[in-house]
Amino acid sequence: MLTGCSSNAPATPTSVTLTGSSDTESPAKSVFKPSETVTYVRDLTMDVFKPAPADALHLAVVLIHGGGWAGGDKTQMNEIGYYLAQKGFVAASIDYRLAPISVWPAELLDAQSAVQYIRAHAKDLDIDPDKIGAAGISAGGHLAMFLGTVDSWIPESKPASSSRVQAVGSISGIHDLNMPLTTAGDKFQIVELLLSETGKPDKKKRGAASPINYTDAKTAPTFFIQGMADPVVPASQTVVATKRLESLKVPTEAMYVDGMGHGLDPTRPAQKQALDKLANWFKKYLK
Repeated sequence: MLTGCSSNAPATPTSVTLTGSSDTESPAKSVFKPSETVTYVRDLTMDVFKPAPADALHLAVVLIHGGGWAGGDKTQMNEIGYYLAQKGFVAASIDYRLAPISVWPAELLDAQSAVQYIRAHAKDLDIDPDKIGAAGISAGGHLAMFLGTVDSWIPESKPASSSRVQAVGSISGIHDLNMPLTTAGDKFQIVELLLSETGKPDKKKRGAASPINYTDAKTAPTFFIQGMADPVVPASQTVVATKRLESLKVPTEAMYVDGMGHGLDPTRPAQKQALDKLANWFKKYLK
């Protein structure tokens, strides 16, 4: 257990703001500008953060914002994208279609298209197309875990290029839609919006939209970061997912951070330590 971490379950707060980014906005957030913004499918764009030139090809990480699949945008991940670029990665923070206008699996299909775009433009981005990771916060963690678990949402289809990633980071992620969120988190009805549920929860439909149910021995190595003061997603989401991957002998690690809410604030030492460990995880499993 690292300093600043705990295995105790968080208390449920009385109120919450669902953003899927850090609880405290950095005053310097506006300085984290991408190297370029490109359209990757239809009218959806990604912000690309590039490192300094190097002799070897760069490792790449797709960043997926949170917001309950119904809000947020790619700029929420700009600080992490800038940080990863400083560590030598090419980081691409993506927008994707949102519920309730676009229901499941539109969100996943867009994330898969983003990976395929990056892989197809590997030469332009100076990356190795076989060494791509994905990291996301909250709903983005859910989508990132899917990218490390399945290659196509439609089993019988054969995509032109793979959308599967080789390493995953899930921050405050939701991995099993049949598991409850916190009392405060459930009030947002984000799963109902994602799946267009109008009556009782559809356990079969929720199970089919849960990445944990697709995991197998080929699932990408996955690193979890969970705040112990998360007002939306309980630590049980990470505990269960970690145990599942461990049972499959998939490389996995979970870091539980005291005082961390829903999202990641790199200006706080313990959360910066978690981000450092995530970057090292990608370096280890993408090389």
